[in-house]
Amino acid sequence: MLLSLAAAAPAWVEPATGSPESPFPDALEAAAISQDRLDSIHENSLILGNGDLNGLLYSSGGSLVLRITKNDVWDARIDTAGDPELTTIDIKGWKTNGSKGSWSSWNKPYPCPRACAQVVLKSATVEPARSVLDLRRAVARVRPQGQELPQTEVRALSQCNVFLINSSAEAALKPIPSPHLPAAEEGVREGVAWLRRQIPGDPDWPGMTFAVALASAGNRKAVAVVTSRESQDPLGAAVALARATAATAAPLVQKHEDNWRAFWAASGVKLDDAALTALWYRNLYFLRCVSKPGVVAVGLFAGLVDDEPAWHGGHTINYNTEQTFQGAFAANHVELAQPVEQLVTDYLPRARWLARKTYDCGGAFFPHNLYPYEPPDSEACRSKNHRVHACTPWAHTIGNSGFLVQNLWWHYQYQPDRDYLEQVAWPALRDVAVFYADFMDQCRADSPGKVILAPSVSPEHWDWTPNMERNRNCAYDIAFVRFTCRAAIEAATILGRDPKLVARLKKELDRLPDYPTTKGDRPLVVDVEDAPPIEYNLAVPAVPVFPGEQVTWFSGDAEKQLFTRTIDGLRWNGNNSAIMLAVARARLSLPGSWQWLKDELAARSRPNGTITLNRLGNSINNYGHYTEQFAATMAVGELLIQSVDGIVRVFPAWPKEKSACFENLRAVGGFLVSAEQAGGAVRQVAVTSTTGGRLRMVSPWPAAAVQRSARAAPAPLKPDGCGLVEIETQAGERLLFIAAQ
Repeated sequence: MLLSLAAAAPAWVEPATGSPESPFPDALEAAAISQDRLDSIHENSLILGNGDLNGLLYSSGGSLVLRITKNDVWDARIDTAGDPELTTIDIKGWKTNGSKGSWSSWNKPYPCPRACAQVVLKSATVEPARSVLDLRRAVARVRPQGQELPQTEVRALSQCNVFLINSSAEAALKPIPSPHLPAAEEGVREGVAWLRRQIPGDPDWPGMTFAVALASAGNRKAVAVVTSRESQDPLGAAVALARATAATAAPLVQKHEDNWRAFWAASGVKLDDAALTALWYRNLYFLRCVSKPGVVAVGLFAGLVDDEPAWHGGHTINYNTEQTFQGAFAANHVELAQPVEQLVTDYLPRARWLARKTYDCGGAFFPHNLYPYEPPDSEACRSKNHRVHACTPWAHTIGNSGFLVQNLWWHYQYQPDRDYLEQVAWPALRDVAVFYADFMDQCRADSPGKVILAPSVSPEHWDWTPNMERNRNCAYDIAFVRFTCRAAIEAATILGRDPKLVARLKKELDRLPDYPTTKGDRPLVVDVEDAPPIEYNLAVPAVPVFPGEQVTWFSGDAEKQLFTRTIDGLRWNGNNSAIMLAVARARLSLPGSWQWLKDELAARSRPNGTITLNRLGNSINNYGHYTEQFAATMAVGELLIQSVDGIVRVFPAWPKEKSACFENLRAVGGFLVSAEQAGGAVRQVAVTSTTGGRLRMVSPWPAAAVQRSARAAPAPLKPDGCGLVEIETQAGERLLFIAAQ
């Protein structure tokens, strides 16, 4: 048997050492974005960024324009003076004092992110222009079609907040016109052009200042942005940074490319499908342009196409904000989700206050919209309603709080670290779980031992209805209450904390209602109790599969059939749920999942590689470049590897007839997985255990074997009745799994 295994085994390959490089450099190179024109900020603009500083490069009137944003530049004013009184919810009485319609604070042009400035490279291009966005090196190159003019190169330097431009064209620094802000100051200091702008505050926020400086050295231009969060003298710091960068560009470019080389070395995919391969790389690149550790979390849009971003350009937590960062985890870039985790931590004191004030509950409740710079002490706020911007009804979907803390739990699951769990994830998980337990303790009873989970609002459907007839037992809420309670139980057990809370949450799980369905022999899941199937904006009936993660490939046959039937027949308006439905289909390994994803995203793909919100081509797509669609990286990755419930499945929804390989995609438990499929079969699976622990994997073969070192012979493994193999691992250990003959 061992001789047979050894003969069948691919050669053991040690992990690469030395200078980091992308596992599949040819696939990464092929994902570069090439265009024949740049004259639409919506369709053709190129996204550049370093995670904090980012911009849109496009052409207008024969000039190249770089429109610059920075994550922490926010007009964070909130004016609640004209709002009604803060909404309160009587859980037992099914009553709310919430006023319907738009609130005064919502109708203001702020809070919102603000664009910083634009740099105009005069006569740098004549349409049509040939452009290439090289993802591997994070540089845009533009040359007029059919002309020999030197090309323009633009980089957002990865190591500092500077755009480095190489162009013979004259550059001009211009402010972004805004009727909502004081005019920018402009000037020149020692040959460096600059502008400085003050953003006013409100009674509870002091406002901020930012400065932009443009320095030139021959064809080299450096554009630096500094805010008052970073320096007491933003203008002086910006001028100094721009001048220094322009004078010493060469080593900075080398460092920039080294940083991006290391980024791409962390993982990679190569698929027998050029479109899906490009989607994986491009959307991971876009996410890296707008996110990295230590920065303010990006809002709804990458860059700003106008002065009044839709929906205030902030953090909408019924899916938009969470989805933006979902691609980071399995792609082995957990660090890119840190900004949203910080957003949760910063808002947590206000969420605790809001749970008491709105629901008379303990724990923490997060409203529908969050913004940067929220004062942590709500009681100290002087604005009306203590500056709380929680517009009814959408602020009062109780499942949102569980969805928001999912990113923190995923961080721990994908990259286990006890200190992170204890200091960051646990406080938020615990508090939202306590809120759910307190909420359920006030709910009306249904059948013996079950509660009516109400009142709440289905995400983006129904509003408050008479007698709460459409505000009960929402599938979205049920899924995220289950998710949060289970995560909190597991976290508390790992930490050895709060046994009374663990016991309480286990009882609350038993009291949750079933998911709402239609009647008849072939029921379908609906969004709320007693509702008919409708055309959904947010695909609520699919949420228990994903992102709720409560119905999985390992669930019972009856439950899987119910959700398969529901997802196959679900009607939606095409606006929101492409990523959500793609992942849900992959999680259940529905036939044709890869083609469904391919078709849906192809219909939304722009020439510049971004993905529109819908496939209808209406005005909503021109609001900007939606960061939530960057989760296309996850949607592609779910075809290749899944680890829901801590069980690894390789190629769970990838066609058997198509080849594919990936390296170092990250799975729950901290396992880095590499695998290859060719000729209709999985050839091998390599797993590196980053933290040790028990690996559980669905064997791709009827019989499997594992090789634990180059010198060791493959040892047979026996899958159980569900096809699972389990093996204890040590931190740093690499294992090679192969078919046994």
